[in-house]
Amino acid sequence: MNHMDVLVIGGSGLVGSNVVRAADDRGADVTATYRTNETAETAVELDVTDRDVTAAVLQRTSPDVVVNTAAFHAVDACEEERDRAWTVNATGARNVARAADAVDAHLVHVSTDYVFPGHPAEAPYDEDDPVSPLNYYGRTKYAGEQAVQIADRWTVVRPSVVYGVSSGNFLTWALGELEAGNELTIVDDQVSVPTYAPDLAQACLEVFEKGLTGVFHAAGPDSMSRYEFTVGLAETFGYDPDLVSPISTEAFGQEAPRPTDSSLDSTRLYRALDREFRSPSRAFESIRSEWPAE
Repeated sequence: MNHMDVLVIGGSGLVGSNVVRAADDRGADVTATYRTNETAETAVELDVTDRDVTAAVLQRTSPDVVVNTAAFHAVDACEEERDRAWTVNATGARNVARAADAVDAHLVHVSTDYVFPGHPAEAPYDEDDPVSPLNYYGRTKYAGEQAVQIADRWTVVRPSVVYGVSSGNFLTWALGELEAGNELTIVDDQVSVPTYAPDLAQACLEVFEKGLTGVFHAAGPDSMSRYEFTVGLAETFGYDPDLVSPISTEAFGQEAPRPTDSSLDSTRLYRALDREFRSPSRAFESIRSEWPAE
């Protein structure tokens, strides 16, 4: 593989930190950006909502590939903070795309399964299925997908319920609660395909290496509810699965509507990469060696 310079936007997040690690393992020159400056030597402060600063950072770093993981992804908060959600997820994506195009970089943009309405009769969704987001978060992320297409070379990857240990997420929260012996009430009627962050990170780099452009679903192979996911997590780590109780979406109550089944079919990407992502059962075994995260 030829040497590559990688710019990871959103380097402190779950996906971004895993892309940084994967690029480091490849011997790439990696620069990671953060909304506020951090102590890492390769940290660059960047707010993607600032078009001029975004352009300047990319001019200065001149990467071969830009992996944009920056997003306002608090789904319920997006309903209340609509201006912020649009500015980060749509306008920010456009700013990155313009800047990447100006330096002839390949842009890999991370989106979401929430661009789909999640009707069970329609799932699993492939890349050619029409989108119709149920919530404002999904609307802004789809707007971001459209915005990045102004770049000459772009790839959109759509994961679902990303989990891992390098940054806070549903899995780390659930493990902390189980470890403390706390009871968890988890929604059992929202189905998706959980995506292991290290697998997604590798794919973000591989689509560049293979010259893959367009939209790709980049999610795990197994559909399940978060309740099923959490029970499996408890069993793998030796915690009492009876600590986990199911609850319906209606009873749980959430500000933003959620898809009932937003499962993604990632066959197109799997064939292009000649491999599948790991199932939660396999990923949980890998995570056991890393938990608790430092």
